Amino acid sequence: MSLVPLTPEVISRIERFLTRFGVVRMWAAEALPGNPFGIETRVFGQSVATKIHSPLLRGKNRILGFYPDDVALLPEMLDYFRRDGFRPSLGVPYGAMTQTLFRQLTEAGMWSGGSGTVPVATPQSAPELPEGVSIRLSDPSERDLYLSVFQKAFAGRSEEKPEYAPFQWAEDSLPGARRYIAEVDGIPAGMASFIVAEGIGFCGTAGVLPEYRGRGIQRALIQKRLADASGFGCDLIVAGGSLFSTTYRNFERAGMIRVPQGMGWADGAI
Repeated sequence: MSLVPLTPEVISRIERFLTRFGVVRMWAAEALPGNPFGIETRVFGQSVATKIHSPLLRGKNRILGFYPDDVALLPEMLDYFRRDGFRPSLGVPYGAMTQTLFRQLTEAGMWSGGSGTVPVATPQSAPELPEGVSIRLSDPSERDLYLSVFQKAFAGRSEEKPEYAPFQWAEDSLPGARRYIAEVDGIPAGMASFIVAEGIGFCGTAGVLPEYRGRGIQRALIQKRLADASGFGCDLIVAGGSLFSTTYRNFERAGMIRVPQGMGWADGAI
């Protein structure tokens, strides 16, 4: 695996990809029959506001693609959320923060969460799988099986609820999406998604059934996507997760490195 080129251009490319991914998946969920999650998207300048009424996705109320040029529209954006009782978050691109912008955001009632990072890698060689484990691509005909494994893997969380499944499928069936199922001795034990666009692959949702954890399956799912990436036309792979979380540590154990991103902000207005 070659080193990730840590240049401002690469960092900006990753940020643009993540913004587009965030917008496209919300458009896909908004387009579901009956709009079951009550998603509203609205464009403000270069920014896209995603307002979500469903409690299942309430944490995804965001202003995506925010750039300093849109700061004059910030009061209107915030009102778009606040009038329904929602508090959005936004990210300022890497290198775009200035003292003036910092003051404008705080005066608008925003609170800084500090700068972020994302796990990034370049394609790597095929992994050696744990004994008895196999990983295969899953086609759309296996929708029910794939979602069943997903729900069991996230037992005890909101993702387990049947009403969450349409959102997950809307994301994992986007154009360019691939889905994987991990099996132990032929029995489904885990799943993972991989979203590909413009030469970047995104390691999306992945989970392992509780009874199969501790066997290296989660790491194998990560490494499988890193290995398949070049065949899908990717020169970079990006992932998500909160810094210091188990998910983030899994990505780092698989060889992904932290790449800086811009500063995150949340609406702290009362």
